[in-house]
Amino acid sequence: MKKHRDKEVVIKVEDLSISFSTDHGRLHAVRGVSFELYRGEVLAIVGESGSGKSVSAKTIMGILAPNGRVEGGRIMYGGEDLTKVSEEEFHRIRGKKIGMIFQDPLSSLNPIMRIGKQITEAIIINGNKLKLMYEDLIYEDNVAYRNALTKARGEIDTSAFQLRNLKIENKYKARAIREDKSLTGADKRAKLDELIEQIKAADMEHRALTKRIKAEYKPILAELKAKLKVAQKKAKAEVKAYHNELKAEYKKERDALRAEYKATKNVERRKELRASLKKARLDYVDKTRVTRQVAHDMAVKVMEEVGIPNAARRFRQYPFEFSGGMRQRIVIAIALIQNPDILICDEPTTALDVTIQAQILELLLRLKHERQLSIIFITHDLGVVANMADRVAVMYAGRIVEYGKVEEIFYNPKHPYTWALLSSIPDVDTKERLEAIPGTPPNMVYPPKGDAFAPRSKYAMAVDFIEEPPYFQVSETHFARTWLLDPRAPKVEMPKIVSERIRISLERAGKGGEFNG
Repeated sequence: MKKHRDKEVVIKVEDLSISFSTDHGRLHAVRGVSFELYRGEVLAIVGESGSGKSVSAKTIMGILAPNGRVEGGRIMYGGEDLTKVSEEEFHRIRGKKIGMIFQDPLSSLNPIMRIGKQITEAIIINGNKLKLMYEDLIYEDNVAYRNALTKARGEIDTSAFQLRNLKIENKYKARAIREDKSLTGADKRAKLDELIEQIKAADMEHRALTKRIKAEYKPILAELKAKLKVAQKKAKAEVKAYHNELKAEYKKERDALRAEYKATKNVERRKELRASLKKARLDYVDKTRVTRQVAHDMAVKVMEEVGIPNAARRFRQYPFEFSGGMRQRIVIAIALIQNPDILICDEPTTALDVTIQAQILELLLRLKHERQLSIIFITHDLGVVANMADRVAVMYAGRIVEYGKVEEIFYNPKHPYTWALLSSIPDVDTKERLEAIPGTPPNMVYPPKGDAFAPRSKYAMAVDFIEEPPYFQVSETHFARTWLLDPRAPKVEMPKIVSERIRISLERAGKGGEFNG
């Protein structure tokens, strides 16, 4: 896809593929997804449940489920591939640089913990400034060692993941062989022996790979670990010297103030000196860690920013004392408290009524402009992102099937699945009956051949069931993966309900009912 040369790319996802090991076999959740997020924009990822939207977002955050594996592709952020970094490195990214808002605020919040504590928890835990100084000093050596260790373990884990999937697949194959009445007993034994030999060969291959990886990485890890230990020793000495210097400065100031306090009899002066002693103590503590008072002040400020009234009083309340919309504002406050550059919103308005949805969307847009945020907005409802997104990616069955500016997706959609999504949005202007999308999404344990949406599409052609379509370029910024855009395909008109809605929207926008993208 063509890049915007005048815009800064903050996250670049390239050919990302993710699968999960399940009792029924390997589930292919994300298949070759690529997109870019630009500085200060809102990218909406739209699709039905199970299309791979949330899985992609969780992979960016480094919170993929234990049975999930990144089988290919890259997620580039700040010059690093997030699919390869260690959990220790993610601690520096998650929350601080990339924040996430989940779809159900009630399940995201601890019901027996005051919301103030939940908002301040992250900044207090990460507020030890001496520890942060130490981590900064060993950062490069620590990341090099941890990433090498993660890479080595990743190769072994991927091999183990593939072996487990093979065992599950062969278990179902063995069951089918035993139940096949057309086979003789000898044929069944031969086929079952073949499956057993296949697993034995794969197991031996896994063991050999594990042995090779350990031998290959042992000297590399030993060298990196030795460097890390040297860096750690040096960093500890530097942090200790800095802390001792702070303590010496504080004690010197404190002793001078105490001496003056003992020497003077003036009541007003003594009052000033007590205040100075307290300030000196607070200044010293502030240089070493984030205090609860500072965290409280930061939390109250961000609560006010997200529109929670009487923030200072409500700081001590519990989640059940808030409405659904207010709980979602609390979750947004938690995501913003560490001032991230990127915000991932995973269906943040799903559990809210229409009025509150509009308020939350308006809040997110305001915060985007005020904080210069880049936002990935995940939803199953195209109507929600109409006035919010800059660009839209439509996902189906683990792939992005259409990708473009929001005006191009709404006024000039090209993929039958996008038409189906637009046809199912309730509207007061058009008289046509809403169209339901027939059928159900495919079982991704067995990914469909050809266009995944073909079995549910009345516009499907024979080629859709045989070969998967490539991306066809509609404009410089608009792409769609459908054979309908092939020059050899018959001309097909979009559904009347969609064209009628586009005409009405364009007339309202003063564009004469035609889109010139």
